Amino acid sequence: MKLYLKVLKLIVPYWKIMMGTILLTFLYVLFNNISLWVSVDFIREIFSPEYVQSSQSPEDSITVNHQLNIKNETQKEQIEKNKFEDLVDLKKDMDLYNTINSKIRKIIIRKDRESTLIAVCIIIFLSFLFKNIIHYNKRVILNYIELNIIIDIRNKLHRSLLFLPVKYFQKHHSGEITSIVFNDVNSIKNVLNNSFGKMILSPVQIITNVIILIMISWKLSLFTFIVIPISTYTIVIIGKSMRRRSRRVLKQIASVFSVFQEAVSAIRIVKVFTTEKKEISKFERENFNYFKKQFRANRLKFATSPINEILLVMTLIFLLWYGGNMVYANVGLRAEDFIRFLVFLFTMFQPIKDLSGVNNTIQSGMAAAERVFGVIEEEQEIYEKPGAVEIDEFSNNIQYKNVDFKYDDSDNYALKNINLEIKKGEMVAFVGHSGSGKTTLINLLPRFFNVTKGEIVIDGSNINDFNLHSLREKLGIVTQENVLFNDTIRNNIAYGVENVSEEDVINAAKSANAWEFIEKLKNGLDTHIGEKGTRLSGGQKQRLSIARAILKNPPVLILDEATSALDTESERLVQAAIDKLLESRTVLVIAHRLSTITNADKIVVLNDGMIEDIGTHEQLLKSSENYKTLSQSQLIVRDDE
Repeated sequence: MKLYLKVLKLIVPYWKIMMGTILLTFLYVLFNNISLWVSVDFIREIFSPEYVQSSQSPEDSITVNHQLNIKNETQKEQIEKNKFEDLVDLKKDMDLYNTINSKIRKIIIRKDRESTLIAVCIIIFLSFLFKNIIHYNKRVILNYIELNIIIDIRNKLHRSLLFLPVKYFQKHHSGEITSIVFNDVNSIKNVLNNSFGKMILSPVQIITNVIILIMISWKLSLFTFIVIPISTYTIVIIGKSMRRRSRRVLKQIASVFSVFQEAVSAIRIVKVFTTEKKEISKFERENFNYFKKQFRANRLKFATSPINEILLVMTLIFLLWYGGNMVYANVGLRAEDFIRFLVFLFTMFQPIKDLSGVNNTIQSGMAAAERVFGVIEEEQEIYEKPGAVEIDEFSNNIQYKNVDFKYDDSDNYALKNINLEIKKGEMVAFVGHSGSGKTTLINLLPRFFNVTKGEIVIDGSNINDFNLHSLREKLGIVTQENVLFNDTIRNNIAYGVENVSEEDVINAAKSANAWEFIEKLKNGLDTHIGEKGTRLSGGQKQRLSIARAILKNPPVLILDEATSALDTESERLVQAAIDKLLESRTVLVIAHRLSTITNADKIVVLNDGMIEDIGTHEQLLKSSENYKTLSQSQLIVRDDE
């Protein structure tokens, strides 16, 4: 129930427009029912005895003459009888149905048959005309609301995702997240497209038709209503099962999306290792699992309409028998009334079927909504907690005090008893074997993760007490991954910095040794670099990342193995750019190649999540066996090169 309320809240901003839609729905049903009501009068006029006789063929002339003779003999008697019955009806049947019927007949019945038929045709035409005009406007308004709701949902999802902590993205595959943003939101969109209008129209149609049926004959209506609870119960039971199956389908399509995305993003590796067939097999396996789950869900969905239709037809068969007998016996029901009853009963079947289909569609959408709201309601990073302060400037030092850290899904500590001071202007490098905790230690400073025990302080203040924006504004990061956007070189260098002049961008590019290749490009700074910078070499991409950091000009800079994936020439250019970047800054370096940190003020050796030793390059060669081993192994590699 809470989930339904969450979805309904999305409609609240458009409640005024919704009221107009509801009004149009009532008008649509009104004109539709007028056309049906008058159509019965049209049938009565066409098939009245006089019309039937005038349309007989010559072969039936004897029969016709005989009928006319009988009619002439009894005409006066029949007229008197009809007048008497009309008077009795007026006195006896002053109920709502007969009142409405009488008023409509006064409008359409004219002096002669031709005029009556013209009046009937005009009313039917006008009612259908107005009905369709109203239907068009109602669809346009509903579509306006539906599209706005989808845009709102997708905007909320995107906003929520960007404010989620880094740990969320480590737990969830990017393919799964992308599937939620697009596939699941599309499922909700399909619900709105296929069900939103019917959820308003069908109940109004059903209720209106029920009122008309009761007015015509409460006895026939009573039996009709017996089948509605049975049909409703069937819809609810099938709907519950549909939600469970739809949830499995959505999870499976996310798996398909993930496998596809991985293969495409790693296409070079796939081709080099010639694993195309393996990736195809993996994708086809996941795709077949999707087929099985979707097919099972569809089988259940397709069963809803036939089951309800069988129940409705059983009701109809009984009514034809029972109502027909009432007409034959002339007991409280005229043939005209019975025909009108059947017409409105038939037109009620489709809204009932629509509602059963709507329930299945809604349950599929609710399964998607669960995943969507799961992301939207995920606990976000707290950027401005009460009492948070701004960092005006970095003045003295950064300190790790008795810091322990473990990931949420792990029982083992990734960092243990970390105590470290980083003074302003120092270059501090972190070395150690893979998995020793280098990157984890650095990731605690911008609060990508929060410490489990202990604290990190900047100029004597705990980083948890700082406004998160102001903390991260003081930090710049250059990573090994070369995170670039599918945009121009200009926009990648100026990313996150407002009101930047072209001169500033060029100066940053020159400082990063990037201008030498940028100026040779046909479009210069306005060159699009492709997804993740695929149109540039590794060294060029890294120099753009450094130019971005230079333009931001942060007081504290983090270099996460910034040169480890480069060839010798690219490393030389990037290292020269880094040397310029280091000037007048506090620098934290995660080092893969020790040759890049020999001039560091302080080198921290990590082993199994603990600080093993701290010192300069020369000091550690004497005091740390671990550091000495790392250094010697790299010298051997250098000699081999």
